[in-house]
Amino acid sequence: MSYQSDISVSKRASLTEFFITIVLAFAFFVYLSITIYTKDPLWVWPVYNSQPVSALIRCYGGEVGLEGHSTDLTAIAGMVNEQLSGKKRWDELNLTDQTYEEYQSSPRMMILELFYDSPQRVHSSSPFFSNFDSLLIPLDGRHSDTSIIFALIGGMPGGGSFHVQDFQPVVDYLVQRNICSKP
Repeated sequence: MSYQSDISVSKRASLTEFFITIVLAFAFFVYLSITIYTKDPLWVWPVYNSQPVSALIRCYGGEVGLEGHSTDLTAIAGMVNEQLSGKKRWDELNLTDQTYEEYQSSPRMMILELFYDSPQRVHSSSPFFSNFDSLLIPLDGRHSDTSIIFALIGGMPGGGSFHVQDFQPVVDYLVQRNICSKP
């Protein structure tokens, strides 16, 4: 009797090990496939933590610059990094030349541009948002209601955009610190 129960235990263990092996192999295959697609082995790492060297706020037709490691730039970068580290969704919506020109001069919009001194990458399962040197965030105006962020590479729009949770804390900060407010 004990011989028969040893066989059934052995079969159960073999099946369990087989299913565990299949699940691990499948998980590795998925990870490897996405790594090859994104060219980023850290795509599973959600943290974005970069400090821009400067920022330009296009404030309803005017411009406000933030340089270096100012407390305002550090605070704003922290809020943006938090959004990029959180839940985000890639979208194929690109920044058109017409929209970019409008962002640069419209008296009806508030736009935040962050500039970096070296190419940046946002880790995600999307191959986009790599090698960008600036980020453009509409805070009021076209596309601002979708909490969208665009990447620029050498001043030209990169592929697609990310939708994040909410940039309202950045808007509130800019208004509270009298950096930019709606006229």
